[in-house]
Amino acid sequence: MITEDQWTLIDKRYGKLLAKICHNISGDIAISSYDDNLQDLRIATMSAVQGFSKKEAKSFDEFWDTQGFNKYMKTCLWNLKNKKGASISKKYNITKHTVDVTEYGDVLLSNDCSTSGMDASIFLDELQGKFSEEQEEVIKVLCQDPTMLKSSGLVNTRKLSIALGQSWFDTRKILDQIESVLRVNL
Repeated sequence: MITEDQWTLIDKRYGKLLAKICHNISGDIAISSYDDNLQDLRIATMSAVQGFSKKEAKSFDEFWDTQGFNKYMKTCLWNLKNKKGASISKKYNITKHTVDVTEYGDVLLSNDCSTSGMDASIFLDELQGKFSEEQEEVIKVLCQDPTMLKSSGLVNTRKLSIALGQSWFDTRKILDQIESVLRVNL
């Protein structure tokens, strides 16, 4: 556990580095705001202190201000930055052109508060003539049952194929065709 005095020393030495790293983690603000990044980095800092203490079998006062600890701490912080950046990059195609619901929540409210699915007709009207009937059916099923999507945002092809009464291969083929029209990964 880190004491308040120890945290003051850490914050004094690494505070500017934490701020710089937070600004370098870019991407969608809904996924990684500055405050979220700072909190994650502070937690990583505390974990790094505990990890280094355990690794070297020394107390904080014994390893503080050593070159080995300094390198270890910076490595841990930059590694977290790279890990968060990679996570943001993976989700970019899903989250681009989205809005922050906390900031624009009043705009997103509607009289119909049903969460059972969304009306695909608006979406399909925009893309009139770009999809076959079979592809439109797949899109309607996906829009009506959001549980067909995995937490990563990708389509659960097995579950969708069961709902459509088709083989996994045929369903995947249709999804690939939709992907090529929309230029996204499903």
